[in-house]
Amino acid sequence: MGRVSLIVFQEDCMGCHACEVACKQEHGLGVGPRLIKVIEKAPSYIPVYCHHCAKPPCKDACPVEAISRNERGIVLINQEPCIGCKACVEACPFGAMQFDEKREIAVKCDLCYERLKNNGGPACSNACPTQCIVWGDMRKLSEWMEKRSLCQQGISH
Repeated sequence: MGRVSLIVFQEDCMGCHACEVACKQEHGLGVGPRLIKVIEKAPSYIPVYCHHCAKPPCKDACPVEAISRNERGIVLINQEPCIGCKACVEACPFGAMQFDEKREIAVKCDLCYERLKNNGGPACSNACPTQCIVWGDMRKLSEWMEKRSLCQQGISH
């Protein structure tokens, strides 16, 4: 598998927060930071998550170079050099970067990197009852999205 991505179909989100719970359990997070969070904007719900940007503003903002983007396109934080300055939190255009007050470091979605290394999927995607959170190889997702769009328009191949 090459570069990976996460796609959320907001129109299918029912606001159950199963993704948040699964993520917190997977990463051992207590009260406070949510690496994926569901915001209610009546009458719909908007899951907010890291988009693993091609040119991450959070990476550029980090004064100690604690943020990197790996060969699969996953933006990761090396927690050792993080000084807790929150520059990355302020730089994130999606509000996905969080600050863990207890550990005094920045935290964010890593697409469950350890699970991916073992051929598992992100906990949020696995837990979503409506399957509105989809992840996978970017090329395959792009092809799938194109087909999905055509089907929604009533056009088939």
